[in-house]
This record gives sequence, structure tokens and C-alpha cells, in this order.
Amino acid sequence: MIKDLVAKLFPFVDEKFRDGRSIYGKAIKKYLASKGKKASVTSIHIKKEYELDEEEREYIYNNCSTMKALDMARELFDESIAPLDCRYRAVSEYLKTIDGKVVLSEIIKEVSPSDYVPPKSEQKAIARINKYVHEGIDKNNIKASDRKSISKLIGYMHTYRFLHQISNYTSRKNRELFESSFVRYTNDKPDLTQEEVDQYIVLSAEVVIASNIQIRVERLQELLDQAAEETEGKRLAMSLVESISTAQTEYNQCVNRQTKLLNELKEKRSHRLSKQIKENASILNLVEIWKEEESRIKMIKLAELRKKTLKKEIENLSSMDEIKCRIMGMTEEEVFNG
Repeated sequence: MIKDLVAKLFPFVDEKFRDGRSIYGKAIKKYLASKGKKASVTSIHIKKEYELDEEEREYIYNNCSTMKALDMARELFDESIAPLDCRYRAVSEYLKTIDGKVVLSEIIKEVSPSDYVPPKSEQKAIARINKYVHEGIDKNNIKASDRKSISKLIGYMHTYRFLHQISNYTSRKNRELFESSFVRYTNDKPDLTQEEVDQYIVLSAEVVIASNIQIRVERLQELLDQAAEETEGKRLAMSLVESISTAQTEYNQCVNRQTKLLNELKEKRSHRLSKQIKENASILNLVEIWKEEESRIKMIKLAELRKKTLKKEIENLSSMDEIKCRIMGMTEEEVFNG
């Protein structure tokens, strides 16, 4: 083999230059060709590449604006996946085909309204829940109640109101905050009415508003600190103090709206579930009563059938002269002959 010949004839040559493509390998091949011989080359080992299926590509497309390639690979395949893993490379390569650019969360700061795609499958919804909820769902042990909640969450996130609201955020950070709030509030509530879903959307939007007000207050505070250090900044400082006070008032009002709305939603749902439990209890009682009534009717019918059977047998026995005579202690001969 060319590699072995290069190593034998040129032992000082580095390992990476010992194949047939190096000047040493080409020289050996040329010499052998002049002698009418052909050296065999080392078989090229082609490392198997991983090919993503449709579900995996869809998951990457849905989450590429909010997750890193490595995080998505670990969520899809295995927590121990490293950057050298062929599955990670497959995810990374597929990212390059989305809109002609690599869509990584640390690169893309702004997103367009049309970029957001809600989860469409159970697997993608579980990944979204586990991203935002600490004790999420074990995808290897999904309960029937979990499946129902997941299915409903997918429906909630496909409503026009939700898509319209989240598309209004051009900041990736705001979009993630809104989505995380909504998922945390609704992922375990499969019984929400349309009105309640809209209210949870409003509540999640209030979380984003409060966050932005906090950021504004911090920036104003930084400007105030700078103005305080300048002798000519007293008038500006007073204006900043008023702006900070106004922003803090807005923040408090926003937090109060969140608390009020959340309490109303909890109370309304609790009342509805309590009423539903009572109705279910009434239905169960009716079922039990019906079962008892049915059992009682069956027992009565069995008793009546038994009475009829016994009556018939008694009639049959009473019509048999021989039996009568034996009961009375007389034989047939005694009856006829005295």
C-alpha cells in the first residue's frame, strides 16, 4: 500500500503526509508506474453521517430562533451529545439551510413576525414545555393526562389571538418571555375555555410589559447616576427622577393587573372544577343507584322464576297418583283389592 511504502521509505515524514496525495506518495506511484506496477491504496473510510427525519427537521425549524444547535441536538437525541457527534453536525448543517443563513439565538437578535411557528406535534410540544418548566414531562413516560394537556396546549398556541400577539414582538427576548409565560401558565390546564385562553394571553403580555418597564427604569437610573456626577446636570436629574417615578408607578400598576387577573383566573377555574366535580358526583350516585335498582330487579325476577318453577313441579307431582298413594302409605294392589 502507498501509505506503508511512504512510511518505510520516508520514516521522517509526518503521518498526515503519508497517503497517495502527498508529494511522497505521488513519487512512489510514478516510480511504480514506470515499472509497470500499480500500488494499492488504503481503502478510504467514509464516516457515516446522520440524516435528519421530517420530525427532527420540523423541530429544528420551530426552535432555531430560540435555541442553540447543541441544545436542540441534546433535546432531540441525547443529553451527552458533544459538538463532534454526527447528529450535532446534522443539526448544525440543517440550520444553514433555513432562510439561507445560520439562525442561532446568539446571532439573531431580532425576528420577523412570520418567523414564529408554534409546535405541531406532541414531541415538539414536550420540548417546548421542558424548556420553560423545571419539572416538565418525562418523554419516556407520558401519562394519559399529560397527552391530553399537551394536545390542548398545541391548540392554545395555534389560536389566532396567540399567534397575533407573539408576532407583535420583534425582539427575540420578548418573544421568548411571552411564550415561556404562556406555556408555564397553561401547560397543565387542558380544561380552559376560549375566554380563559385569551385572558392568559393578556396575562403573558403583561409579564413582557413589566419586564420592559424594569429595563427602562434601570436605564433611567444609570442616566440619573451620570447626571448626579455632573455639576450642570441638576435640571436633567430632576427630569430623570420624575421619569423614574412615573415608570415605577407603571410597573406597580402592571404587577397589580397581573395579580388581579391571575387570581380571577384561578378563582374562576376553581369554581368551574368544583361544580364539575359535584356534577360528576351526582352522576356517579345515579349510576350506583341504577346499578342497585338493576340488581334488585334481577333478584326479584330470579325469585319469581324460582317460584314458578317450584309451582310447576308441585303441580306435576300432585298429578301423579302413584306418588300420592305412596305418600298416603297405600299400594296400587291395596287400592283395587282392599
